[in-house]
Amino acid sequence: MKCPGCGQESPGRFCPNCGTPLQAGQCPGCGARLTPGSRYCTQCGTRVGGRPRSRTGNENLGWYIAAGVLAVLVLALGLQLAFNREPEPTSPGIPLSGAVMPGATGDGGTGGPGAPGPLTGTPREQADRLFNRIMSAREAGDTAQVNLFMPMALQAYRGIDLDNDGRYHLAMLETLSGDPAAGLATAQLILDSYPDHLLALATAAEAAAREGDTAASRKYWQHYLDAYEKEKGKTLQEYVDHARILPEYEAAARQATGR
Repeated sequence: MKCPGCGQESPGRFCPNCGTPLQAGQCPGCGARLTPGSRYCTQCGTRVGGRPRSRTGNENLGWYIAAGVLAVLVLALGLQLAFNREPEPTSPGIPLSGAVMPGATGDGGTGGPGAPGPLTGTPREQADRLFNRIMSAREAGDTAQVNLFMPMALQAYRGIDLDNDGRYHLAMLETLSGDPAAGLATAQLILDSYPDHLLALATAAEAAAREGDTAASRKYWQHYLDAYEKEKGKTLQEYVDHARILPEYEAAARQATGR
């Protein structure tokens, strides 16, 4: 028998394709005899068979719009919280101004107050410009700029091979971004091969303090003071680039250790 619903041939009582009844039955509402394939009783109008009417996209459109609006609101709220988040507090005496490398505008090379400017140059140069912009913005108390550029800078440094100077930048950014454990691990990579590295010792001390390990922080600062006189005159590129911050770190170390 040919199904009156979909036209497929079937020998059974119901269509195997759409489920439409192929034999006459009785209406559950009034008991009247039904025509095979009927969806409604002709006597009382009771729905009796056939496939349920499928929902169309239009019937769900309202739900889709509501879900989209909710998603936009959640995203907007998340961005607002991120940009308004207060910067992580620094330990007493930890300097920031000397972290900016000499000659850096902090704006990607354009000098403009708002935009980062085109990130031209090598991947390392791009990462360093982001680092400088973050340090300059943090010194100025511009939390929104710090939060905006921090993820870009972290990704930039983590995507390239780094020397000790680059590892110092990354360790400092990780610590300032609220991940002192990562900052300490990165600083330790420097100290594993260069135990007296002043910048790594200072960053490790700050990261340990933010983790609440005051004993480890004090130990790093003591090591900094022990190595300071021998190290400060060396011509390592990172010491040259960050020359202003070395005596500032020394002052922070003396404050932390009481020496």
